[in-house]
Amino acid sequence: MTVATSTVPATLRALTELLAAQDYPLRQPSVSLGLPRQPEREMVIVGNVSGDQQWGAIGTQRRDETYTVDLYAVVLWPGYTAVEAMERAWEMFAVMETAIRDNVQVGGTGVLWNEIAAPTGDLTVEDEGYAYQVTSALRVRARI
Repeated sequence: MTVATSTVPATLRALTELLAAQDYPLRQPSVSLGLPRQPEREMVIVGNVSGDQQWGAIGTQRRDETYTVDLYAVVLWPGYTAVEAMERAWEMFAVMETAIRDNVQVGGTGVLWNEIAAPTGDLTVEDEGYAYQVTSALRVRARI
């Protein structure tokens, strides 16, 4: 019998599937685990993971883990004004945030809770307009 060494893989899969299944206003952004090979005009990205794992108090091979999954809502539409790009990115992030808050144990067995951390925004100038990225993180607490 193989014993799970972490809930991270299950959480990443469940989170990517959850965010892809949401109904985003206007149009559906691409949703990917990591950066896509070809950047899309609107992207939801489940990114890197960092965290800690410690031996659990009771039982062999029991572990407690806490980790953070980086999350991004990115808008790269040419022709957008700075305000339009910003508004669209935050609109996409609102869908992500609601989905995660409604699924406090995304990741399944072993996940005790998760919470989405305070987001930040970043505006950049592109050749034909503006791009905007909302960056946040999902904090997860699990026991395996």
